[in-house]
Amino acid sequence: MQAGKVIVCILVGVLLTPIAALLAIASAGAGHGHYEFARLFFPYSMLLTRLTGDTITPPLMALALAQFPLYGLAVGLAVLKGRVGWSVVALLAVAHAIAVVLCFSGMIPNFS
Repeated sequence: MQAGKVIVCILVGVLLTPIAALLAIASAGAGHGHYEFARLFFPYSMLLTRLTGDTITPPLMALALAQFPLYGLAVGLAVLKGRVGWSVVALLAVAHAIAVVLCFSGMIPNFS
């Protein structure tokens, strides 16, 4: 039953992904938006655009779509570790928050 907890956490990530992706696409405004939700939900992919000529490439889109299921995997494995594992969740949250702050700090263009 331990593996079931991990699978449930991954499934939560899988279910959150299309919602976050739709919001990210909507905030792109057909290329004329400011990508607020993309920056908020997928900061790693957005920051990596600096390495791809400020372009959101298909590999970065794939990374974005994998992000929440990977978060779910990390949380699921942390749950199995008990109290000690929650430090992994905290570290993940802090890393995401730092990446979001960097996204909104002017490091990346508006893409509009």
